[in-house]
Amino acid sequence: MKNLIHEIHRRSLWQVLGIYLAVSWVVLQVVDVVGNNFGLPDWVAPAALVLLLLGLPVVIATAFVQEGMTAKEFQPPPQSLAEAGEVAPSPAPEPETHHRLLTWRNALLGGGAAFVLLAILTGGYLFMRSSGIGPAGTLVAQGVLAEGAPVVVADFGGSDEELAGVVTGALRIDLFQSPTIRVVEPTDLSEALVRMQRSADTRVDAATAREIAIREGYAAVIEGEIGTVGSGHVLTARIVGGPEWGTLAAFRQESASEDELLDAIGDLSHAIRDKAGESLRAIRSAPPLREVSTASLEALRIYTRAESMAGDESAALALFERATELDPEFAMAHRKVAVALGNLGIRAADQAAALERAYELRDRLPERERYLAEADYQELVLGDRDAAILAFENLLEIDPDNEAALNNLGLLRFQRGQYDEAEGLFQRAVDARQIEVGYLNLARVRISLDRMADAQAILDSALVTLPQAEETIEDLRIGLLISSAAYDEAGELADGFATTFAGPRAGRRSAQHRFALAAVHGRLADAYRETEDFDLAPGFFAHPMVIAANRARISAARGDERGAVSELVTRYAAVRDTLEPADRIYGAWLPTLIEVGGATDARRIYEEWKGAVPPEQIGAFGRDDRRRIDALLATAAGDGDEAVRLWNLFERECPGVCKIDAAYGRAKVHDRAGRADDAIREYEAFLSEPLHDRLLVDIFGRAPTLERLAQLYDETGDAESAAARYAAFVELWADADPVLQPRVAAARTRLGDLRRAAQ
Repeated sequence: MKNLIHEIHRRSLWQVLGIYLAVSWVVLQVVDVVGNNFGLPDWVAPAALVLLLLGLPVVIATAFVQEGMTAKEFQPPPQSLAEAGEVAPSPAPEPETHHRLLTWRNALLGGGAAFVLLAILTGGYLFMRSSGIGPAGTLVAQGVLAEGAPVVVADFGGSDEELAGVVTGALRIDLFQSPTIRVVEPTDLSEALVRMQRSADTRVDAATAREIAIREGYAAVIEGEIGTVGSGHVLTARIVGGPEWGTLAAFRQESASEDELLDAIGDLSHAIRDKAGESLRAIRSAPPLREVSTASLEALRIYTRAESMAGDESAALALFERATELDPEFAMAHRKVAVALGNLGIRAADQAAALERAYELRDRLPERERYLAEADYQELVLGDRDAAILAFENLLEIDPDNEAALNNLGLLRFQRGQYDEAEGLFQRAVDARQIEVGYLNLARVRISLDRMADAQAILDSALVTLPQAEETIEDLRIGLLISSAAYDEAGELADGFATTFAGPRAGRRSAQHRFALAAVHGRLADAYRETEDFDLAPGFFAHPMVIAANRARISAARGDERGAVSELVTRYAAVRDTLEPADRIYGAWLPTLIEVGGATDARRIYEEWKGAVPPEQIGAFGRDDRRRIDALLATAAGDGDEAVRLWNLFERECPGVCKIDAAYGRAKVHDRAGRADDAIREYEAFLSEPLHDRLLVDIFGRAPTLERLAQLYDETGDAESAAARYAAFVELWADADPVLQPRVAAARTRLGDLRRAAQ
């Protein structure tokens, strides 16, 4: 320090001032870097600036005083009076008081002490914050809010209800970035309202939000108001929770004008996240609200209005699309467009474009939304299930209870045939949030694990927890019974379904169940009549190409394959003029055309599909469809080895749900090649696989497979197995249409012969 002081003494007043300003700039830069990297409170940098400003007059005064002192005061005394050859001077007078105080030593020590005190205060604040002590303590540290706890954001109050809705929506968007607070999704609130016997679009004001939180077990409610002051606005908010549902923290932010409102909402969100317990570093590094939503307040108004339209997907879609028109870089709106189109099952090309745009703008999404956008784009557009799985796993690392990630990752594992992993994920989804899709998927995977009783048990549990979802649950129960060949029980439930549940959806599903049961029993005329009711409501079965495919299969089962091919080709010519290529369900239609004998037409139309919709736009399921069609075309061409290779590839890339299709395809190849043992093995695998969604292949494939298996066992000398399969076939088609009865009679005769021979 002595050398430093000596160097300062050698400088002029202006030099000292320049040095001080340069050092101050360095100090502020260091404080800024340390603050950003270690999450120091926002007041540290202003406090450091205040200290430096307070030190400036001290430095100037010290430099002025020290510059006025004589050089003698800083020169060393002569070694002795004799050596100097002079008479000893009289004693020097005592320095003045300001000379004693305004020294460089004191200035440096004082400045250092001030910054040490600032560091002590900062450390004490951070300690109190993390320990939950006093006003500085966070809600997580105080134990009144758990890390990642679900919190309801109530609709803000205010004289301008629409503007209040914008504030609510924008605040939710910004809070979605927080790992400490898990904002309850608007769809979850709508479902909770339905469980409360209220309309799904009921406004969730503060009182309603508290009621929902108490009923659903959510940790807290954020409620607030927006008021007007001149041309500006005042935002007030409260976190309400705890045993008595009192105010845990209160906040206030102002905006001088509407143009500054988004910034004020962002500041309000940061204050809430800070008090909740999120790290200051994470809050400071998070992108501003304008970047994770939109800079257009009008686009945000429309987006918020769309989110409130629970149950009216078409109206919401129009508004989401309008929001993207107002701000083409509104990433969340693009993602919502894709979700709405997917839920409606329309405009597949537009859905792919919206997913791609959301993916391109993913840096403008909150972290949770970004992973969802990445996963949807990878799976539904690029068809890369591995990349989608990685995105969902990354999301679960930051949000272990994210229902969307748990459910969708479970479906991906399920599609891969990883049933145990899928069951665990679906169970976690049910535990995190008791909604019908979680229960339904858990039941489906248990069917695939050959645990029918457990599947029925989870559906019974869902009925108790979600009585309002009875129609959906009973619909799935019938489908599961049909898929597990429990046709009598399924028939009893299906008979009462349409009368128990009213509305077009119940009518359509009832018609589909009756169609499946009639077709599997060989009552083809009844099955055909049921297809006329499929268009009571939108859905897969109601698609014109699916209706045509099912009717063609009925014609082929009657022995009219030429008529089946003609019907499919004619229907396609009509559909091609009314539907975009991406909206044509080639995956259900082309396999039917190939299997009923129209392979030549199928090849031509298949090439048309590939030319109109490139591989990078068909998604994972489109890739599965094309692999299946490749295998079917090879089978139809009689190229057995290539067909088996392609069926194996199809199963390897799409295990689990594709397993029964692959087994049936290989069985046909082996059967035509005269490899009876291989055909029997594959046919048995087809019949025994306990998949929940085997309905589509069973309704036209189960009886013919039983018949052919019986014949193969008969040919190979396995009379016992042949008799068992003949008996099952005869029982299944006992009441089949007259056109099929000759086959039933032949099987019944042969069954009698085998039984007599066994006696």
